[in-house]
Amino acid sequence: MIDPKLLRDMQFFSDLTDNELLIIAGIVKKKDFKLGETIFKESEDGQSLYVIRRGEVKACKIAPDGELFTLTIMKDGDIFGEMSFLDGRPRSATVVAVSDIETYMMEKGDFEGLVDNNPRVIFKLMKNIVFTIHSIVRGMNSRYIEMINYMWGRRR
Repeated sequence: MIDPKLLRDMQFFSDLTDNELLIIAGIVKKKDFKLGETIFKESEDGQSLYVIRRGEVKACKIAPDGELFTLTIMKDGDIFGEMSFLDGRPRSATVVAVSDIETYMMEKGDFEGLVDNNPRVIFKLMKNIVFTIHSIVRGMNSRYIEMINYMWGRRR
């Protein structure tokens, strides 16, 4: 079991009470990866969510030539794997360690096992996942508008 005090320092878990942290500590597993290690590949099945305690990863898509195209870099406190964690569909990107990293991992089945007896904990964590997805979408929207403005500016 993870020490709940270690979770307290992470933004993703920061709004949980001590009792709620104790509950979550029972389902969270520590998982480390080495520089260059692939954590998961695009289109693989997977239903785990990762919270980065220390280090960096890159999310990539496979280009038509087979090369990895980096979409984003994630660092301390960021989460990844949330899409498959929520919808159960295959991974949408490949995630590779850019440095040695330490993560905390939650499996969907363990998380769902808390729903009946700990709905407030589930609500708080789901809210944090939604906020993360929301910030990703906002960032994508901003980049899209910048791209459109760039294209329209060039045509004039």
